[in-house]
Amino acid sequence: MTPVVGDIIQSTVGNVVNRLVGKFLPESMSEEERENLKLEARRLSMEEYKTAIADVQGARKLASDEAIGAPGWAKVLTVTHRPVWSFLILGLFAWTVLAPYFGFEQMVLSEIHKDIIQTVIVFYFGGRTVEKATASLRSG
Repeated sequence: MTPVVGDIIQSTVGNVVNRLVGKFLPESMSEEERENLKLEARRLSMEEYKTAIADVQGARKLASDEAIGAPGWAKVLTVTHRPVWSFLILGLFAWTVLAPYFGFEQMVLSEIHKDIIQTVIVFYFGGRTVEKATASLRSG
């Protein structure tokens, strides 16, 4: 696990646990018991995070293993669907911005279309950035 992700989880979980401990535990609990409870909650959240990461890695491995026997066109689709879709949406977005300056007909997008375009752009480029950052942190 990367230190940044671990710190975020610890601080977030720590804040939630501290609020819950102060609100719902009996006043008769000693400070030591409260601290032990906080530590256990943090440990459990880290275990849950590690399990989730292992699940994601297992799913990727399974998809990779299934792609080995697939026909060539299926392999191409598994690798290119995300970038092709994302660059198509990015091109559409660029068209809506640049078309008026070049005298081309404008495409009017509804709010839902704008939301979809923004979501695709954020998830593709944001997801790739997170993947690259975590890979570099693991190797470094």
